[in-house]
Amino acid sequence: MDLKLDMASANDDKAWLLWSLSAATCFILVLALSGTSGSFFWDYHVYEKGLSCYAQGPDPYACASGDFPFVYPPAFLKVFSVVDFPTAFAFLVLASVAGIVCVSLSLKSQIPYHRLAPCLILGFLIGGSGFASIQTGNISVFAHLSLVSLSYFLYTRRSVYTSTPHAIAIILFSAIKPYFLAYALLYLFLPRRSLFAFVAVLLSVAGIYIAQPALYPQLWAGFQSAIYSQIIQHGDAGLTIFGVFSKFGMGKVGFALHLLLMLLVVLISAALRYRHGQRAVQISSASELFYFLAILILLNPRLMSYDFSVFAVCLYLSMVLSSRGDGWVGLFLKIFPFLTILPLCLEALFDIRVHSLTYYFLATYVLLVAAVACHWAPRNSWTKARASVGHEK
Repeated sequence: MDLKLDMASANDDKAWLLWSLSAATCFILVLALSGTSGSFFWDYHVYEKGLSCYAQGPDPYACASGDFPFVYPPAFLKVFSVVDFPTAFAFLVLASVAGIVCVSLSLKSQIPYHRLAPCLILGFLIGGSGFASIQTGNISVFAHLSLVSLSYFLYTRRSVYTSTPHAIAIILFSAIKPYFLAYALLYLFLPRRSLFAFVAVLLSVAGIYIAQPALYPQLWAGFQSAIYSQIIQHGDAGLTIFGVFSKFGMGKVGFALHLLLMLLVVLISAALRYRHGQRAVQISSASELFYFLAILILLNPRLMSYDFSVFAVCLYLSMVLSSRGDGWVGLFLKIFPFLTILPLCLEALFDIRVHSLTYYFLATYVLLVAAVACHWAPRNSWTKARASVGHEK
């Protein structure tokens, strides 16, 4: 019995060492290979420029146009012309970091830190997306991290102290970018379903978008024109199927295919639940929660690198919680980030540029297939295996 315990401990130490070395190496590589750009937080400066133009009187959508145009709705201008934007942004960054730290502490009982921490780092660095997210200073990455954290605590500790911040955050971020409304779907799949919260958030966001063109018609027209120019004329349509087809002038076809793919994902997810004997629609584990949150992020047809980085973290968390990083899953989780930063290596070392759309597009669907394959195996198989070892003792 002691021999088996020693062997299990030794194997666990080897896994810890490999995970940690993988995460550290990946972090150093991404940092080094992405450090060629001298510009940081350009999206943050876009927000500041838009607000500055709005305060001075000119049309912010024309005044703040350029390589990085201002493409946020009038609600953004109205809220942050009253609230100090630098302070609000700093609070959001700190809250998102604190939220992820608290989630990690809470997950201690389910997965050892020496597996959880490398998993978070590797997932965030896939394709350099995590570093790129921070480098852009885009509000979306911090909004996603905050909502993922709030969703986790809403799932684990359902009370007015978790539901109220969660609902307010969805309304606030959806007023800036509508696709954050997808997080409201969580209310329909919690162990205690909350139809009232779902409807309240839905009506609040709908009211915001109905009111804007009525109250601020000129600003709304400028916003629509900026969005059209950014997505259609400049081809900035994201990293999914929609983005690929938009590059060839077939955005409508790409959007239809994206919807069909998401329908397929829903059907496969339902099949996974049926395979594990789950008849109820409620989320039943933290692993399933993070998988669900990843799918909510993927619903956005215009998935960008700052959305992708959190999508990858959620799937990594889901997979490591489901498998504990054992078997082929652990090998995949360690190796995959290195494969996705090869384009960064080619550009930095040989000046061979691979468009980010290519590797992010492939990484998105490879990750999704890997997550489905991981969850297809019998649930908690590693727990059953350890139980059988204990029984043999």
